Amino acid sequence: MKLIQIPFSHNCVKVRVALGLKGLTFETQDIAPMDRAPVASASGQGLVPVLLDDGRAIVDSTAILLYVEARHPEPALIPVDPAARAECLVLEDWADQAFMALSRRVAYRNVLSRPGKLASMFFPDAPLPSRWIKERIAKRVVARRFHLTPAGRVRDVAEAKRLAALAVARLGGRRWLMGAQPTIADVALATMSAPLHADREAREDPSVAALLEWGKALVPAEVVAGYRG
Repeated sequence: MKLIQIPFSHNCVKVRVALGLKGLTFETQDIAPMDRAPVASASGQGLVPVLLDDGRAIVDSTAILLYVEARHPEPALIPVDPAARAECLVLEDWADQAFMALSRRVAYRNVLSRPGKLASMFFPDAPLPSRWIKERIAKRVVARRFHLTPAGRVRDVAEAKRLAALAVARLGGRRWLMGAQPTIADVALATMSAPLHADREAREDPSVAALLEWGKALVPAEVVAGYRG
């Protein structure tokens, strides 16, 4: 089993966490965000994560989790009971839809504010003079692609606080969203919200702080440290 990934992508973190909970052995192939040729060659498209297994290329983090659950049902990350399974899938989808794009913008704003950080992530092997030039260009591309404006940050932080309050209320003080063991809903919520560590105002909000603290049970410490910078 091989995971083609951009290591800091929260979608790729999501898959790594799920594979870890399953206790599965896998190798990783890291690609640079600006060079999608390896993933395109393997899967016919340019997005990560992609899981290669038994001659198949599975695209999309949720599709990968469902594939892995079907192939390796123990320990279960999705309830067997039909109603509980449906609820789990709804919660997983909500976590993706609520936090994925928002937390990506939060993380990239943090990265763009730190000289040299984007270059180390996007062009780690480039010589220093060209790395500086490439970073200047990449910053403009990233800011334009993800609409990273000051006004947008205000909206994103406010929305992060609102969504975190909903998530914390749904947890209701329990360890997991459903039952005594983590499910893919927990994996999605923890990993999709984890990039909120990158914004000081957001992470100091009580609800966001509670959600991020809860997520540390699933999100590796080095991932959290990378988001916080």
